[in-house]
Amino acid sequence: MKNKLALCLTLFLISVKPALVWSQTIDEVYTKYIAALGGRENLDAIQTMQMEWVNTKGQRQIVYLSRPNLALYLLTDTASNMMVKVCNNGGMSCLSDKKIVGTDTSFRLQFTRSSGKPSFFANRLISYKDNGYKIFLQGEDIIEGKRCFVVQLELDKKSYDLYYIDADTYRVIMSQTRYLSGPDGAQTYYSDYRQVNGVWFPFTVEDSGSSLNNSKKTYTYMKANVPMDKKMFVCPSL
Repeated sequence: MKNKLALCLTLFLISVKPALVWSQTIDEVYTKYIAALGGRENLDAIQTMQMEWVNTKGQRQIVYLSRPNLALYLLTDTASNMMVKVCNNGGMSCLSDKKIVGTDTSFRLQFTRSSGKPSFFANRLISYKDNGYKIFLQGEDIIEGKRCFVVQLELDKKSYDLYYIDADTYRVIMSQTRYLSGPDGAQTYYSDYRQVNGVWFPFTVEDSGSSLNNSKKTYTYMKANVPMDKKMFVCPSL
């Protein structure tokens, strides 16, 4: 009899727990998510970021970010031991093929392309309102044994992002871009969160299903509010 009561109680708790988690609205989940990152005030206080990581080919990469949409990427070419520069300014990207020193921009332009809506944070969910995106609470899922809220970020009529937010910590542990036609994007996992200027950033970012060159990032450092000359982000003209 006791075993039957225990079994009934267990089944009841299993059935009730998802309902308790699901009782939250998308606004409540998003508010707790921002708070878990460090709060809106700390997020807004970060105006620039400098980050470094080493990819699976042993190439050292450095990125400089400046609000609202400037980005500069430096990549060490292991074959020639030279640095190449990729910058993003107002949605246009350009790539150099010559060694650069400091903020020198006297390199040859290889290509230009549209890169969509640039975002200071790589995670588009943080500033979804600024870009006019819409978010929805799609449901729940279990990711690596953790109960997660599944938040859908509507990008356009061709694709959308899914963010899996841990129901206990309110941190994103996985994300994926899905397309209405064609294969889905790689699943990206986030871990090893560390605090930088009051904001929690994942220091390990790993893709499942992407190319080996970009499958994993392990950041060696992240620095916030580093002084930057805006000229360093300017792409050269043809």
